[in-house]
Amino acid sequence: MAAIPRSPSSPLEIAIIGAGPIGLEAAIYASALGHRPTVYERLEAGANIRRWGFLRLFSSWKLNTSPLGLAALEAQGLPIPPAEEYPGGGEYCDRYLAPLAAALGDRVKTGREILAISRAGLLKTEAIASPERARKPFELLVRNRKEELETAQAQVVIDASGVYQNHGNLGSGGLPAPGEEEFSEKIAYHIPDVLGGDRPLYEGQSTLLVGAGYSAATVIDSFIELMKTAPGTRLTWARRDTRPEPLPRHEDDPLPQRDQLAETANLFAKSPPKDCEVLTGLVTSRIEESQGRLGIELRGETPAERQTLEMDRVISMTGYRPDTSIHRELQVHLCYATEGPMKLAAALLGEDSNGDCLARTGLPGDTLGHPEPGFFSAGHKSYGRRSDFLLRTGIEQVRDIFRLVERDEDLDLYDEAYSP
Repeated sequence: MAAIPRSPSSPLEIAIIGAGPIGLEAAIYASALGHRPTVYERLEAGANIRRWGFLRLFSSWKLNTSPLGLAALEAQGLPIPPAEEYPGGGEYCDRYLAPLAAALGDRVKTGREILAISRAGLLKTEAIASPERARKPFELLVRNRKEELETAQAQVVIDASGVYQNHGNLGSGGLPAPGEEEFSEKIAYHIPDVLGGDRPLYEGQSTLLVGAGYSAATVIDSFIELMKTAPGTRLTWARRDTRPEPLPRHEDDPLPQRDQLAETANLFAKSPPKDCEVLTGLVTSRIEESQGRLGIELRGETPAERQTLEMDRVISMTGYRPDTSIHRELQVHLCYATEGPMKLAAALLGEDSNGDCLARTGLPGDTLGHPEPGFFSAGHKSYGRRSDFLLRTGIEQVRDIFRLVERDEDLDLYDEAYSP
């Protein structure tokens, strides 16, 4: 990777996409190094986490905060969260992300959506593997709250825009099922607040749940509670796989809520409660209107494996994927399977953690880069379509990215900051 031109005393203009936990962390780190970060956020700081703010995090405060972040809280006279407690999503935003954004002040630009990134004066096909690209600033096309377009420049870009806004589809092979877009108002692609604000949509209704990960397990856990007090509520769980226990469990799991969800979902898979059903080896092949409800066709590998269900709503927990369109004019190298940075995807494929994201050891910081000098993927977007990203991993990524930016492999501001 070509070096980013700078003198030791010259601060860099750093554009950070996304004001989630990792974007804000990157800005705090950059500021501590004397750089000039600007965070561009399409909505508001922490907006995607607030969408599931009614849920509790799998991991404790100590795994979701950094020494620099805690120092920012302390500087504002705010209490330090108890390291071993597990925050709710809304609490995490209020007690941690909001103070980080406040510490950064007007460096966080909300209501700013990045539409595209390029190299000023260079096409994607020009100056391949040449130091010339590093000498040109990045050009960012930005849409503001008034729907006006503006441009900005930066010497470094960190894409921490996440994946949560780009959901997967219900159909075979990841395609939208015929009728899926037409009836999207009755399909939830993010975990609904079944026991709270979304309860009227599901109580006493028949719902189809699609997916087999921890998000699906969270929905199942909520429906089990809902059915205790809402007669007539029905849940059908449809999955592509045929495993008797679809969620893995880890011996002496240090994340007890993760283990509890896996236990609940696996028990549901083996012995569904009254008025519930589990269907395996099937995918959604069509959705249409059926007497005011949804007629949902599911199919297996053979024509004989076909069912049609009548449902009121669908919850699609089919994963998320990164938006790769914004860096189309840059020289990036993405994994053909996950759409994360190729080096990181290869390292994750080769690592040995037995499927437990918490057991994963640190990966070299250069796995976050691309052939485009000064452009980095961070946070969940760096994992692409993988679902095993942890916030702790993203915090470590920020440190590793700035080791590359500063060309100092021993740089670690976390060692110098607040330590509880």
